[in-house]
Amino acid sequence: MNPSPKISVLMPVYNGQTYLHEAIESILNQTFTDFEFIIINDGSTDETVTILKTYTDSRIVLIQNDKNSGLIASLNKGIALAKSELIARMDADDIALPDRLANQFNYLKQHPHCEVIGGDHNNLHHGKITKVSNRYTSGQLKSILLFATCFIHPSVLFKKSEITVYNSEFLHVEDYELWTRLALQSELGHCEQPLIIYRSHSNQISKLNKAKQLESSARIREIYLKSLGFQFTEKELQMHNLIGNNAFIKNESVLIDIENWLKSLVKQNEKINAIPINDFNGIIHKFWLDSCGNTALGLKAYRRFIKSSLSSLKSINTSTTLLLAIKCLIRKFKR
Repeated sequence: MNPSPKISVLMPVYNGQTYLHEAIESILNQTFTDFEFIIINDGSTDETVTILKTYTDSRIVLIQNDKNSGLIASLNKGIALAKSELIARMDADDIALPDRLANQFNYLKQHPHCEVIGGDHNNLHHGKITKVSNRYTSGQLKSILLFATCFIHPSVLFKKSEITVYNSEFLHVEDYELWTRLALQSELGHCEQPLIIYRSHSNQISKLNKAKQLESSARIREIYLKSLGFQFTEKELQMHNLIGNNAFIKNESVLIDIENWLKSLVKQNEKINAIPINDFNGIIHKFWLDSCGNTALGLKAYRRFIKSSLSSLKSINTSTTLLLAIKCLIRKFKR
């Protein structure tokens, strides 16, 4: 193996026997071959170790933790051990598409100022694959981070630096916190090609620790807003978290408060220019549209969307407004 591979693929695993074979094979069969594959077995008690020992590929660097240290400790250990300045994350229950590493490496060559690169993905749920495709600029990705993570964690490639360390205070949303820190000082990228098949299932950490995730995400949003220079009241921060949590809105007064807060964000960004205005406004429009479509207010929410100045931040077609009206009606009667 090349002592200085171009990419270090990092995959911690804990009791991952169910999908481990597929995950490993998907990396070993990449069209881009100049990589090391750091697999950290974090004290597994199932057949994970047995599966790992069947592989003899020289690119695999197997690290055995003496005990279960947790995801964040394992990730930081892997980053410290990585021989490459480029780290590609991988999870033991997902599948990397064959050109995943090639696409991200080529993207970085074309966009050398990017520190973090994600991309499109295919979602696998109950045996059905759904393609998830977006076309985001760096400014749009930074704007999304105001409300939620903008990357699927196991699809990301990032540059190793003194601040690419996961913070243990943000367990279960450690990736979201890291991206917000990197976004403050560097550019973000998004490959238009699908990179992974992301498996959605009931045993995912993200589904088992929802309450802790919401609490930590609220802290991340507050820190990121302040770091960018935005000002807000406690009530406005509450509205911001409702948006980020995709909360179902039952009262029109809450939707009005959300609208006013988003308007404030637009006005503040025009003054401080924290994020390029066109990129920022397009994402604010998206979250306003999503908020109006996630209520029990029926056509009241639709009319508020249409009349709001936020709706003019981005041009939309008739089919989008029609879908919003249908969504508003359906959710009024379903909940």
